[in-house]
Amino acid sequence: MPHSSPADLYRLDTVKICGTTSLTDRDLAADAGADCFGALVDVGYSPRSLTLEQAEPLFESPPVPGVVLLLDPSESRVQAVVQDLNPFAVQLLGHEPPELVASLKSVLECQVWKSLQVPAKGRGSIDLEAMSTLAQEYEDSGAEAILFTTVDTSGGTTKFGTGMAADWGVIRSLVSDRAVASFLGGGVNPGNVISALQAVKPNGIDVCTGVECAPGRKDPEKLAALFETLAPLRAEKP
Repeated sequence: MPHSSPADLYRLDTVKICGTTSLTDRDLAADAGADCFGALVDVGYSPRSLTLEQAEPLFESPPVPGVVLLLDPSESRVQAVVQDLNPFAVQLLGHEPPELVASLKSVLECQVWKSLQVPAKGRGSIDLEAMSTLAQEYEDSGAEAILFTTVDTSGGTTKFGTGMAADWGVIRSLVSDRAVASFLGGGVNPGNVISALQAVKPNGIDVCTGVECAPGRKDPEKLAALFETLAPLRAEKP
């Protein structure tokens, strides 16, 4: 019986490799096929976090666009970081209000992306209506991308980069109504990426722990495996 492959039905537009801490890992990701890289600045709890000074070399003539990630920054801090690094986009990780996105869009030349925190599967519930409304508010405020990022709050502190996955069926319902680019993040790795993409069908994926050999260190073999697996979903259609 004839059948359609996933590549016939869906194409993944963007792969972001996040948690970049070194020039070596930035270039590894780019050489493997990443469309952009992400670097955390002043996200204190994360072993992948850099100071602004440490991040500067990563954004100097990068081989692919760079995204700087900030957690609950002030507007003045965002402006200072963007002026220093000149990133392709700034990604807001925390509980920044839509009004901040709108204000930043009025003064920044780079894109503004917004992460929405989704609990890891089995580690919390989600109010779909409220999150869908919030995502719409960020869109209306000018955010160019909405990233659904899995977090673990079981210890009383919100933690990113845990390698845990959310309920992909739940995220699918949030992604389907987006008018701007949507990204799936959290727990995606070479072994489950196809299942994740078939379930959610986002415009992009945001991968960190799934291609690491240790926190903040990328694994060349895992990167190669990820992009080899993704190749059918990245091919241009005839």
